[in-house]
Amino acid sequence: MTKFFILLICLFTGTPSLQDVKPELICIKNHKSRNTCYYNFKIEGVKYNFTDIGCRYTKAQILTKIEEGTIALGKGWKVPC
Repeated sequence: MTKFFILLICLFTGTPSLQDVKPELICIKNHKSRNTCYYNFKIEGVKYNFTDIGCRYTKAQILTKIEEGTIALGKGWKVPC
């Protein structure tokens, strides 16, 4: 039983979380007619995107929400840079 708990502790302490990694903002595209902002990020070399309908957030707010883990990111980039 103790071996099982030791194994679990080793597994959970060795996995990095998304909150420990700083996102790298690659580009921002604004679509004026639709009032939509597209953000492209790289986190540990993996491409992510976020679409802000209404362009409600600033760049700093988006980065803060990503670091906190309170915003949903999509895989890949919707808009090429």
